[in-house]
Amino acid sequence: MTESQSAMPSWARVVTESDGLLGVTEFAGLPFVPQRFFWLSAIQGDAIRADHAHRTCHQLLVCLAGSLTATITTIDKDAVVHTLSVGTTIHLAPLNWLELSAFSKDAVLGVLASEPYDQREYITERSEFFGLGS
Repeated sequence: MTESQSAMPSWARVVTESDGLLGVTEFAGLPFVPQRFFWLSAIQGDAIRADHAHRTCHQLLVCLAGSLTATITTIDKDAVVHTLSVGTTIHLAPLNWLELSAFSKDAVLGVLASEPYDQREYITERSEFFGLGS
């Protein structure tokens, strides 16, 4: 497992101003066209969220407030742990297992997705997910 302090992608940035922060994502630079937006908030600190992979859906994870941990695991079982704080933005490609944890009390995670919601698109069993790499 690798710890990562995520570098900001070229199409996202946080500008520190005298009266606060301004977060910007340039849609023209995204690696996909967003079709859906959702967010997570008021998550209990010991909760595990996501805990699944997507077959074809790309996601853009943006920490909007507080902090949390995102563990991304490939089919080959290579895992990278990202500590997300305000403005941290991660592109999650399809066929990567996502586990979200260690939410601060004020954590808000916004997610842009390349696909409308479709339950069939989710992989919720780790054995199925890791079996795809065989």
